[in-house]
Amino acid sequence: MKKNHLILAIVPIMATFTFISCSNSEEMPQPAGTPDNEIRFAANTEYSRGTDITTSNLTTFNVYAYTGTATSPKLFMNNVKVSKTASNTWGYSPVQYWPADEEVDFYAFSPASWVGESSPLSPVPYDAFALYPSTEDIVYAVSPNLHGYAGQANAQVIFNFRHALSKITLKMRSSSTDLVVRITNVALTNIMTQGNFLFPKASTAGTLSAENVGKWADQNTPQSYVLHISQDTTDMIILNPTPVVIEPLGAGMGGRLFVMPQHLTWRSNGSGNDTYLVVMCVIYDRKSGEKIWPNKNTPPENVVSGSTFGDGLLKFPLSTSKFSEWQPGCHYIYNINISSNEEMGSIEFGTPTVDSFIEVETNYE
Repeated sequence: MKKNHLILAIVPIMATFTFISCSNSEEMPQPAGTPDNEIRFAANTEYSRGTDITTSNLTTFNVYAYTGTATSPKLFMNNVKVSKTASNTWGYSPVQYWPADEEVDFYAFSPASWVGESSPLSPVPYDAFALYPSTEDIVYAVSPNLHGYAGQANAQVIFNFRHALSKITLKMRSSSTDLVVRITNVALTNIMTQGNFLFPKASTAGTLSAENVGKWADQNTPQSYVLHISQDTTDMIILNPTPVVIEPLGAGMGGRLFVMPQHLTWRSNGSGNDTYLVVMCVIYDRKSGEKIWPNKNTPPENVVSGSTFGDGLLKFPLSTSKFSEWQPGCHYIYNINISSNEEMGSIEFGTPTVDSFIEVETNYE
């Protein structure tokens, strides 16, 4: 089998590298009669699509705010829910007012279940399976060192939200018209699912830097993310030349998912703590209907014992020559093409034979 080892395209959600990033500001007009020192909010998020949190679909976020110094912060706003109103402004209750002669540090996030009762000044725990479905995006924003002045028009706190997680999409196809590739299960293996998120201290509205992007630490508990699982034959996926996104079927968790940014390891052939994509499948010759993989030459560790169709396991490393880790706010698209049969069985050599020379004798006299 000719494996297209992760022909991939990286579509950034934010410009972590030299990629395009966009945002749509939603600075709201000041409602008539609003006191000058009332704290008001507006929000925008960086470019994203699909199930991602965007400026257009962000309807609520929560805010913690602190006064005082970095070494002695004082809680000013305690997990306040801010919601978009029918008039396209952001409201919350009870309304807070700018403290006199003090700066305020604001920390915002969505969804509300993420930080919860934890403080954004401390590591925020994350558990991919216990609390957060893998289809849920997480965004955060920081606006520090702000103050309001009496008489200053429209002194809003404008949050620029960034994505805390990485996004993964898997596309599969078979460009060969001679093969029938039947997919049973697909999973990402040895993916860290627990860790702590550290909010940055600098404003997330500034140019990307090490100081204004959140960090992940203490990552642990590697598990498998099931992208697709077939509960019966009707759930099995037959590949064709047109790429298909591995969508949720049966007990699958879905083809588009959000994961913790993390280092990706590939040191062997998919064993130990290697991070890899595993595809459980069977490959047939289209004309004869004969199963051609797995076969007698397939290593035992790549054969699924007891499976209904005698499936095998294909393993593809998640790290590539282009990157060895998932970055926050980046969308990684993995394209797998199962197209030929050069590796469907190892090449073996039997006992050789050698033809004898044919003697052709010519005499000149």
